[in-house]
Amino acid sequence: MPDIKGMSSRTKKLILTIATSLVVFFIAVVVAGTAMTSRPQTCNLCHEMKDPVKAWQASSHEKITCIECHHKEPGYLGFVVGIPTKITEATKHITGSFQTPVKATHDTKSKVCQKCHVSWRNVSPGGDLIVPHNLHFEKRKIDCVVCHTSVVHGEDRDNEIMRRPAMQLCLSCHDTGRESAPILKCKDCHTEKGVPASHTNKDWFEMHGQLYKDPNHPDSQCDNCHGWTPTFCSDCHKSKLPTTHYGGEQWRTFHSIRAKVRKSGCLVCHDAKTFCYKCHDPFEDLEKGK
Repeated sequence: MPDIKGMSSRTKKLILTIATSLVVFFIAVVVAGTAMTSRPQTCNLCHEMKDPVKAWQASSHEKITCIECHHKEPGYLGFVVGIPTKITEATKHITGSFQTPVKATHDTKSKVCQKCHVSWRNVSPGGDLIVPHNLHFEKRKIDCVVCHTSVVHGEDRDNEIMRRPAMQLCLSCHDTGRESAPILKCKDCHTEKGVPASHTNKDWFEMHGQLYKDPNHPDSQCDNCHGWTPTFCSDCHKSKLPTTHYGGEQWRTFHSIRAKVRKSGCLVCHDAKTFCYKCHDPFEDLEKGK
C-alpha cells in the first residue's frame, strides 16, 4: 500500500487526475455503450445476426428494441451487468466460434413479457385450436418462452418463418405425461379435426403407406394433420423399427414369419426392387403370381 501522506502534491494530483479520467472514461463507455446497444442496428452489424434481425423486423415485436427483452436489467445497470456476456459474444464473433442459428444464452423471463402482456388473459390461437392460456401460465406456472420462443425469432422452414409453436412442442408434454401434464387426444385441442375412420382399421398400420400414395383417397394428405410434427414420419421410418419387426437383431431370421402373414405389408415401406430383391429372387414371386 503506497504511503499517500508521504507523496508530493504533484504525485497526488497525477494520481487524482488518472483516477478521475478512468471514472469519466468508464461513465462515457457506459453511456455510449447503452445508447449503442439500445439500437437494433447494432445487432445487425454482425453477419451472423442478419437472419435473427430480419425475423424480428417481420414480427409483431418490430417496435420493441432488443435490450427490452434480452437485457437482464434495464438501462445503464443492464449494460454494466451484461459486460461479461458482451465480451464473450465479441470474442466468438472475432474468432468465428459462434454457432448458427444464434441462440440467447439465457431465457427471457416472464416478467419481461408481462411489462406489456397481462398474465390473466385467456387467449387461444386462430383456426380450430384450443389452448387454455391461463391454465398453462397461471396454474402451471409455465414461463412464456417455453411455448413462445419463436414469436420474435421464428424458425425458418421452407423460406417461411414459423411463429406459432410446433405441435411437437405440445406433444412433448401432452403425449408423454411429462411434468404431470394430461395425455390429450386430437379432439381435446382441435375443434374440427379428429381421428379419420381409416385410422381405426385393423390393418391401418400396414396399409397407410399405400393410402398415402393414392391421391384419390380422402386421407392421403397426411400433412393436413401431421404437418405440425416434422419428425412424425421419421420417428418410425428412420430412428426406430415398427412394432411388427419383432426379433430384434435377428430380424433377418424372423421377418419371413411376418411376410407370410401379409407380404403386401412389407411393401408399404420397402420397395421390392431396391430392398427385397437384394436378397430374394424376383422370379420366384413372378412364378407364384405375386
